[in-house]
Amino acid sequence: MKFIVALISIFMATPAALAEPGIDDLGFLEGHWRGGDDFVFEEIWSAPEGGVMTAMARGVSSGEVRVLEYIVLAEENGALIMRFKHFNADYSHWDGEDEPLTLTLTDIDGADATFTADPPTHTVKSIRYWMPDSDTLQVDVAQIEDGEEGGFALVFNRVD
Repeated sequence: MKFIVALISIFMATPAALAEPGIDDLGFLEGHWRGGDDFVFEEIWSAPEGGVMTAMARGVSSGEVRVLEYIVLAEENGALIMRFKHFNADYSHWDGEDEPLTLTLTDIDGADATFTADPPTHTVKSIRYWMPDSDTLQVDVAQIEDGEEGGFALVFNRVD
């Protein structure tokens, strides 16, 4: 009986590998990423430090800035939270975005992380960042607009 109790206590213990993810687990995002042809989009991510990562992004089409974005990933109350806002070229925010969009990390497996809005916002349901290889970052955005689900994918290459 002592053996069974000891065995159960071993399996009930929380291994270090199952610890809650921290900001360092998102370090795969660090760097300068760029993709697109007609619409060029890029994100530049800082290294994780002090429980935070930041990114700036821009989208350019026909030689003109179409969108600017500022992203903050932060450890908060045992969760990883993503907040971001979209801006026009003159730094005015997009209509309807008085507050930043907020998502929570809901799944992570190596270089594959999904953030989900709960409840979904009027524009974003979830965002998945994943790396098909060491120099490619794909971002899959699931959206809800006018009650309809849709989305898009951005594929970035690492910029040296």
